[in-house]
Amino acid sequence: MKNASFAEHKRIAAFILIILLFVWILSACTSNASPTPIPTIVLSGGNADEIPESASGGEGVVASAVVVPEREAHLAFVIGGNIAALHVKVGDHVKAGQVLMELENHLAQLEVERAKRALRELTSPAMIAAAEEALASAQKELEEAQNNVSGLFYPRASDALIDKVKAEITLAEEQLAMASDTYRHFARRPDGDPQKAAALLALTNAQLNLNALRAKYNWYTGKPSETDIAIAQARLSAAQAAVQEAQWYLAALKGESVPPEASGAKLAQLQQARDDLAAAQARLEQTRLVAPFDGVISQINSIAGEYAVPGQILIIVSDLEHLQVRTTDLSERDVVRIKVGDPALITINALNQDFHGKVISISPLANLLGGDVVYEVTVAFEEQPHGALAGMTADVIFEESE
Repeated sequence: MKNASFAEHKRIAAFILIILLFVWILSACTSNASPTPIPTIVLSGGNADEIPESASGGEGVVASAVVVPEREAHLAFVIGGNIAALHVKVGDHVKAGQVLMELENHLAQLEVERAKRALRELTSPAMIAAAEEALASAQKELEEAQNNVSGLFYPRASDALIDKVKAEITLAEEQLAMASDTYRHFARRPDGDPQKAAALLALTNAQLNLNALRAKYNWYTGKPSETDIAIAQARLSAAQAAVQEAQWYLAALKGESVPPEASGAKLAQLQQARDDLAAAQARLEQTRLVAPFDGVISQINSIAGEYAVPGQILIIVSDLEHLQVRTTDLSERDVVRIKVGDPALITINALNQDFHGKVISISPLANLLGGDVVYEVTVAFEEQPHGALAGMTADVIFEESE
């Protein structure tokens, strides 16, 4: 038993020794192999000794970028409709205000023409002449109303005329007294007596004459009542308002500006006609896509005859005369080291040239690139790069300001 166990141990020890020898041989073979070299990244126009330092411990921040237009308009209709005409093609140079595409708009054009005719009737030379005549008439009525108010507080007669009436009142009182005495002599006679009738007539006439003279005297020397003053003032205010509204209306007819508080029925009618025309023109403009600035048609997404869905981008206008670059992979670790106004060196790969620029904007929102958080930074050229095209790739070295 002991001899068998000893033999078993010897076999195990020999097996282990063989394994160790095999491992040693493999190690020797591996140690003679050459290590795989790590490639060196060299920027365009530079060498291995000119690699810019990264945010992990250097002075500069490096990012990839793409050349983009400074302005780009994505045009869409706000209303739906069939496309009646497409006036441009990709690559065309267009001017600001140029019509690029139109929907079917025959009814909208008719509405504009109707509104123009209505406004033309309201602003014709005949209407202007009538407005001038109305203003002159209102001014005359205003003058009369002003004179009426002023007359309320002026003396109604001269002193000589008032003294004359006072003397006439004295004589009339004496005549009334004499007629009264005469009538008393015949008062007891029966009715129908000629002398009694004559005395009564004389007495009545004397009383009426005295009453008329006293009323005249009171008018000459009296003051207007509150009612008279209120009526006169109301007429004056109405005349003033009529003149003001006539002036506003005439000014509006002639195309002159009027204040916001301007009022009047005719003015309201005129302004409504102008509002109707503006609304009709706005509806017509909604059937047209217009270039917002000078540029190049870079994309068209529809053809004549198709139905345009509201909000669908149909034409893209790009300003290719003014380019800038926009980063594509600037990390969250590096963006904190950059601020608006920092200088930058831009290398356009296709041109193999360097250009100076300046940071003009940093996106406040991040994007994801292969699971990494990146921020978009826009850099403007100090001078536009000759030969550069939108879409070209570039490298940007941001020079951190102190």
